[in-house]
Amino acid sequence: MANGPTEFCLGSHILGHESFRREVAETPTPLAGSAIIFDYRLGHRGLGNSSQECRPILYLTYTHGGSNFKDTVNFSTKRYKRLGDIAERPLSREERVSRRTTAEKSHDDSKVYVF
Repeated sequence: MANGPTEFCLGSHILGHESFRREVAETPTPLAGSAIIFDYRLGHRGLGNSSQECRPILYLTYTHGGSNFKDTVNFSTKRYKRLGDIAERPLSREERVSRRTTAEKSHDDSKVYVF
């Protein structure tokens, strides 16, 4: 519990029951590497990590293509940046060919391949 597990507010995904109520909060303690599957409309939060260990997490959401549900509380644009704003774009095929050609010309007999 020291590394701050995720706490869930049971029933909070039902319209009209969105508030966080301590008496229906549940904090599962699965083994490391376990998957927790839940309706992402369910109120949830990561508790504080008071340990010296990092707490890696992989968080994926899935919704039906026709759904118009947006989780603006947990995933607001004020809080998170778009991946395209923080990650470098991969090189295009033409850019890779150009780099490889330039590298091959600049190294007489040695081969340098940039993929």
